[in-house]
Amino acid sequence: MQSKITAQLLTHLIELERQLLEPEIRSSVEALSALLDDEFYEISANGLAFNKHHVLTRLPKERVPQFYNQQFTGRMVAEEVAQVSYRAAYRASARAEFHFSMRMSLWRFKEGRWQLYFHQGTPCPAFTLNLND
Repeated sequence: MQSKITAQLLTHLIELERQLLEPEIRSSVEALSALLDDEFYEISANGLAFNKHHVLTRLPKERVPQFYNQQFTGRMVAEEVAQVSYRAAYRASARAEFHFSMRMSLWRFKEGRWQLYFHQGTPCPAFTLNLND
């Protein structure tokens, strides 16, 4: 059963997506663990695969790059699973080149909260950044 996502839920999931980009969240094993489903799986834009354990041991030690994301869309793929898609641009520092990708996340509602269940980034051609999105 596919159905339309509510504006309220899409806004909430966008907020959760953006929390995952915040330095204080990325550096906290506890905060990351709360946002990631125990069965979390990611295929990164460079083709590497990660599970929750990999993210919790790697991400808090990494330098946080600059992220920009925009053009969010969402849909329900099951009663308790929502898909969020968007365009992303990131760079290692203010002087580095941007890397552009299309992103897709599956969020699962479990035990009273939404958690990131699956995420994939796929490289794409450069696009115009809308810093107000």
